[in-house]
Amino acid sequence: MSSILGGFLGTIYTNPTLNTGTATNRGIITRFNPVVDPGNLPVKGTGERGLYDILIGRREPRITIEFLPTDKDWLASIQDGSSGTEFLFLKFVGGKGLTFVDAYVNRFTLEGRDAEAIQCSAEFWAGGDATYPVGVMTWDPATGGILPTCLWGARQTTPYRWLDSDLRIGVATETQWWSWRYEVNNNLQRLGNVATGGTRAIKPKQRDVSGSIVKDLEDFEEYGAIADLAAEMARFNIRIRLDSTEMLNCDRCRWGTLEAPSGPEDLIAKRFPFTATDLTTLTP
Repeated sequence: MSSILGGFLGTIYTNPTLNTGTATNRGIITRFNPVVDPGNLPVKGTGERGLYDILIGRREPRITIEFLPTDKDWLASIQDGSSGTEFLFLKFVGGKGLTFVDAYVNRFTLEGRDAEAIQCSAEFWAGGDATYPVGVMTWDPATGGILPTCLWGARQTTPYRWLDSDLRIGVATETQWWSWRYEVNNNLQRLGNVATGGTRAIKPKQRDVSGSIVKDLEDFEEYGAIADLAAEMARFNIRIRLDSTEMLNCDRCRWGTLEAPSGPEDLIAKRFPFTATDLTTLTP
């Protein structure tokens, strides 16, 4: 019988420990992409047209997951890239899987669309620890791979939907939006471990936060506001909450290029790209 795995067989769990406690299921996964970059070093030199050798460089494991979230508090805790996830499991049926050790979020996106489930994407960089310095390990009973012995928590089956979110622009709650989206780039830097060839630490650098909002235009006055430079140049607050938990709340945002593309069959809506100074307002 074929042992080829299908994507539908995999799901994501996290746990503070490898072999104790109960791992938490992290929502409905719509796509996962585990990556292990061996950091190959091509050896070039005179006297040979091709390569003399290919050396193994610093191994850099990471995994990107796209999912329908079910835990707002977990999203809020990981999006700024400062707190690591001790063990992130890509678990398949039949006792197979991958464990990413000491994983931090490099890029994070959260999106809400009218009449749809909330969507999230997170790119994790795994660093490793003293026991697993390369940051990732495989487990498969058929090959004798190390199996986590923690318990597996219940599968989460009910994600958030658009009605579980709210958007505020300035001081007014916005009710005419079609979609909102924001992206966080934590600009992680991997610090190498010269003793093992793995990772010594992963540190977040200066954070970039941007996003976009699409909303209906109520009347011609609002349509004409596209040309209002004073409004475009003003700093303002944007707050996005998910089930009453603040995901983004920044008082120092600016609009980017405002546009309202329309065809004869369309109601006119306006696209509001924005840049925020951070996830929260700068503390003086």
